[in-house]
Amino acid sequence: MHETLLNLPEQAFTLLAAGRPVMDWPFLIQLLSRVLHILSAIILVGGLFYIRTVLSPAGVDASIAGRRAVWARWVGLATFLLLASGIYNLLTIINQAKAAGEKLDPTYHALILIKLLLALVVMFIMAVLAGKTALAEKFRANMRKWLNVAWMAALAIVVIGAMLRTYH
Repeated sequence: MHETLLNLPEQAFTLLAAGRPVMDWPFLIQLLSRVLHILSAIILVGGLFYIRTVLSPAGVDASIAGRRAVWARWVGLATFLLLASGIYNLLTIINQAKAAGEKLDPTYHALILIKLLLALVVMFIMAVLAGKTALAEKFRANMRKWLNVAWMAALAIVVIGAMLRTYH
């Protein structure tokens, strides 16, 4: 552990010598975008996991527990940040490939589309379950089913995300 900490200055110098930007503005913006994307996913999918495994077995009332409005705000914020950061990250990857004179594999584009569609499913289900409309009541009547659908989609997103890292 101590050796790793002692090697940090050397590692930073190695990154600089390799021509990799360490602290310029584009790098910091990309880093912030990735952090926001991951944190938003943690909030949305972590909430999904908690509701599915801890609250919903006790029934719909326990799942909402008088906190629907608070959860709805977090779902909305996480959804917005996921969409905004995801689009920014995708455009950055495409632009970096173009700048390097490379072309992204068509499989990459197909996987991104599938990941986006699955993410929209998760976002929709979580938004509806947190909602206060008649549709929300219908969804909450089958809450376990919809939480399972959202959970399976979330797991598929994680697998696809891991696969995408190999394509760029």
